[in-house]
Amino acid sequence: MNPLNRQWFYKGFRKQLISSLSPDKAAIIWEDAGKEYTRILAADPALKEHKGAMTLPAVALYRVLTASGEDAEALLNTYGDCMGEKFARFVHTMTCFPGVSKLLWKRIDKTMDRMSGEAKGYKRRIVSDPPEMYGVDILSCPYHEFAKQLGTEKAVLCICHMDKAYMKGFHHIRYERTTAVSEGAECCDYRLRYDPEKE
Repeated sequence: MNPLNRQWFYKGFRKQLISSLSPDKAAIIWEDAGKEYTRILAADPALKEHKGAMTLPAVALYRVLTASGEDAEALLNTYGDCMGEKFARFVHTMTCFPGVSKLLWKRIDKTMDRMSGEAKGYKRRIVSDPPEMYGVDILSCPYHEFAKQLGTEKAVLCICHMDKAYMKGFHHIRYERTTAVSEGAECCDYRLRYDPEKE
């Protein structure tokens, strides 16, 4: 069985390949990417943990798409946007319940620490704290560093695209990010503000 079929984030990418390419070409690419994923993982099974769980499928798909003459970056980034919009709708629904967004904002520093703290492999700089604005500059991202180590740093841009889209789904919390380490910038500049007017 193709291991990519078990990857929660990437398994829907096959449908995008079918609609963007032909069903036959999509099937070949999907099969070859599954083999590439298995090959990378066989070299070091520990790669599957944390950053590898999101990075390895993207690297395998990127390599195979590029070798097939396809625009791997565009295809993966489009998928990241679609997944981000899907997650944004879910996040919006969850944070629309009375009091949820206010509670989330009270704990935004702890939430961001769990999502992108040093324990997860990030290097960061806290720019400011609530109540006005919470800002964090991500100076080094483990997904990007891992993809770079494997020689395909552009493969994880799709994760950045997903992230940028889904973070806009929060009810009453305004999100902004203008730069990304994966795009060659010094940092990913996360800025969040509580805004009771934001739907």
